[in-house]
Amino acid sequence: MAAAAALGFALTPALTAPARAAAPTAVSVPGTFNSEIGCAGDWSPDCSQAQLTARTDGSGAWSRTYTLPAGSYAYKAAINKSWAENYGAKAQSYGADIPLQIPAGGRSVTFVYDPVTHWITDNVNSKIVTAGGSFQSEIGCSSDWAPDCLKSWLKDVDGDGTYTWSTEAIPAGTYSVKAAIGQSWDESYGQGGSPTGDNISFTVPETGSTVDFRYNSTTHVLSVQTEEPPGPALDGTLGALYTPTQTTFRIWSPDNSQVSVTVGGQTHTLRPADVAGYTDVYQAVVPGNWKNQPYQFRVGNNTVRDPYARMVKPGTTEGIVMDVDAIEPTGGWAPTPAITKREDAVIYEMNVRNFTIDPSSGVDSAKRGKFAGLTQTGTTHNGANTGIDHLKELGVTHVQLLPSYDFNSTVPNWGYDPLNYNVPEEQFSQHTDPEARVREFKNMVNEFHKNDIRVLMDVVYNHTASKDVFQNITGKYYHQTQLSGTGNSIDDGNPMVSRMILDSLEYWVDTYNIDGFRFDLIGVHQYKNVDQWAKYLQATFPDRTLQIHGEPWSGGVDDPQEAQKVRYGTTPALAGGHVGVFNGTYRDAIKGGTRDQNVGYMGGTASNASSIALGMRGSPLATKSTTPLADPWAAAFAYDPEQTINYVSAHDDLNIWDKITYSGVTGGPTGRAGQMSRFAAGMALTSQGIPFFHEGDEFLHSKVVNGDYEAAKNSYESGDNVNAIQWSEKTANAASFRYYKDAIALRKNTPALRLGTWDAVKNQMSTTINGSIVTSAISSNAAAPTSHDTVVVFNPTNNSANASLPAGTWKKVLGTNGATDSTSNTADPLAVTVFKKN
Repeated sequence: MAAAAALGFALTPALTAPARAAAPTAVSVPGTFNSEIGCAGDWSPDCSQAQLTARTDGSGAWSRTYTLPAGSYAYKAAINKSWAENYGAKAQSYGADIPLQIPAGGRSVTFVYDPVTHWITDNVNSKIVTAGGSFQSEIGCSSDWAPDCLKSWLKDVDGDGTYTWSTEAIPAGTYSVKAAIGQSWDESYGQGGSPTGDNISFTVPETGSTVDFRYNSTTHVLSVQTEEPPGPALDGTLGALYTPTQTTFRIWSPDNSQVSVTVGGQTHTLRPADVAGYTDVYQAVVPGNWKNQPYQFRVGNNTVRDPYARMVKPGTTEGIVMDVDAIEPTGGWAPTPAITKREDAVIYEMNVRNFTIDPSSGVDSAKRGKFAGLTQTGTTHNGANTGIDHLKELGVTHVQLLPSYDFNSTVPNWGYDPLNYNVPEEQFSQHTDPEARVREFKNMVNEFHKNDIRVLMDVVYNHTASKDVFQNITGKYYHQTQLSGTGNSIDDGNPMVSRMILDSLEYWVDTYNIDGFRFDLIGVHQYKNVDQWAKYLQATFPDRTLQIHGEPWSGGVDDPQEAQKVRYGTTPALAGGHVGVFNGTYRDAIKGGTRDQNVGYMGGTASNASSIALGMRGSPLATKSTTPLADPWAAAFAYDPEQTINYVSAHDDLNIWDKITYSGVTGGPTGRAGQMSRFAAGMALTSQGIPFFHEGDEFLHSKVVNGDYEAAKNSYESGDNVNAIQWSEKTANAASFRYYKDAIALRKNTPALRLGTWDAVKNQMSTTINGSIVTSAISSNAAAPTSHDTVVVFNPTNNSANASLPAGTWKKVLGTNGATDSTSNTADPLAVTVFKKN
């Protein structure tokens, strides 16, 4: 329909679906035949001649019969005489035009609209099928055996030729039925699909039972299936919602009404359900105790996975019914480690397998590379702490786990190919038993908490392993534009996809006590959705101080909706939800590109000192505002210091040590190369914002094997010889580890390095540039903003420099090798130097 399509209506995503629309006061069929029925023009939703008539049979349906001349037409249904609400093919809101072909000589056409399913059809494109029988007066028809009563109207919304109707309104008893076509007995079908077949008998075992009628338009067979009524359905989300007496199965299916679930060898038809906050949901409530039993959804002719599955049967699309909330960690939940503000965080990125898979980890062989291995205490190598004891010694506050939900690839692989967003990855578990796997993951989180470390999850809601993951449910899960660079980008612009992501996030926080999320390619997502997710989580868990951040870019492609996506420029609008982004601009200023041989400021480049000064201050906005910026890639973007994640190395690309050696820097760990690595790390650890570093950076872990830097640049599927942490590196490079440990301890003990607001940075921090040397004098006291008690000097030169310190007695507390205790005012060369006032 060219005319209606040109109206260009847009749907605004929302976390909570609008309430079901009130019954329409008018329904019309605007189309290309409107002028033939007396309207002034075609596509006229307000034309009186195009208005259908509300039926008086109690069905709520609208219908009207017209005589149309021969021709090719198209039409839609419009509600209340405007285009504000309209439905097209397959009952889709703003859906495609419905074609209508009238043969030579013209014919009578009956249009019928159902306000519940929004199916608009006609008796040319489809049949008007009713279940006429001895039960009709019981459901509100004026009499039994009434083919023209649409209270028992069977519909083929998805156009597959199968017409269905479900009801719970037939009282207990035995009844007879036939399929009536065209609202009369002129064409009807009984037993075996025969026009002369006997009445079809069926029994309703109990009042309130579900009765499903199904008519096959090819064979003309009408089948009737009854199910005893279950107990009340649960509130909540989608998926398999368990109780000991029944399980409620729900799935979103906006394109196909033929939905079923098979559990315990029995297949149950799902029917439309009105679930608050969701649309196009189908549901079946199956009596019985189905705990730990597999189930399989089917949409149309396809078996499909449950996007909300809490557990799955590995290698299949079968879910497993779980009572996850009843599975407690061993000994019960420990308190979540306290944190005053997000700027107090020091984040350590790690991979479940890489961290402990090597025997040098000291972890028990059965636990290596598993969730349980991450929290085994008392492990050492060459007398040095490994595993979680290493993290405690280092002083980090958060671990950030690379993808730990169910992914498609076989380890060793980083897992950025999601299959099931709510299921702990089986390759990281010691257990095949579903409950044991859930408990192992909960135990891991709980043991981190007991050791005063919070747990973040790396989540990949921007794409799936392939389109096969969800497309057989509906293609509406996916973008038309492949923004993630993987060919299967998730479209959170669809409200139900956005809701799925929010539900998954809430599930991990609520069920597994997760403390926050790192979003892979958060730039694929609409910033308004991210803002809604974050605000909802922060409000729902107000005592958790959840950490949320991500990569503010897409997968290296042009995005036609860039202004609506998460970028540096839209980060200010995310301040209310406490959402931060990785500061790639500051990263590149410090170390040059992620895969090139430019070493940037850490290598002595003087030209970008102003970029360093901005990053040192937490990349604050020039003017405090939550309004998105005109420049999506503005370097000054943070409304609050917590919004910048400062880093020089992550799992992607060359890690910091390999970047330095790839760039030809010599001297090894004890020479200039090692000094440069400490300088880069020191800048991230002493800048305003939140510092972040990758596993092994603290002791110069290298992913280069036999000189192969190309593999190290993208080692997502490399073997353990590349990615696994070799704990011998800790003792071999003890000086580097000691520097990280000292710098983290200094950060924790120096409030001036952890300012908590844009105003504090503006008022309490004075930054100067002298050649290539950048110096900041900071006050930790908002009441005395110019009484500076901490001075930080970034010196990229080969020569020491005298720091200009305010009046008073000062001590040098951090230098090129870590903690120091000196009255010297010398800023070390190629180093971060920190002075504190006594």
